Amino acid sequence: MDGCVFCKIIKGEMPSTKIYETNEVLAFLTIEAVNPGHTLVIPKQHQPDLFDLDEATYSSVMKAAKLVASAQKKLYSPAKIGLMVSGWDVPHAHVHVLPMYESTDITSKKSLDHAMLKPDRDELEAEAAKLREAL
Repeated sequence: MDGCVFCKIIKGEMPSTKIYETNEVLAFLTIEAVNPGHTLVIPKQHQPDLFDLDEATYSSVMKAAKLVASAQKKLYSPAKIGLMVSGWDVPHAHVHVLPMYESTDITSKKSLDHAMLKPDRDELEAEAAKLREAL
């Protein structure tokens, strides 16, 4: 879809820090992270709502999220791995997969406190390399 940031990332028109990719999905580090390793998993098919995806694509997204979560557990040893689906920020289905150390990591507390991490490209690439290794 024209103008969709995630579609542009899929097409290679915008940069991303990929950690996992198949024909159906793409997982990459977010540029506004709650914690290091915060990953977005998206279907390559443009669909604004995750729950409107066909069953096969939905399953592919969730399978990728589980793989990413496993890598995050190995690499970061968080208290929990959180999944979040909100869909307000970019109108393209996506799942946030993030290492959690506090119960507020999955809420908007960090956003409200303006405490989101904003890693530069080199920091993103270093984290992505570690996550790819852990996959």
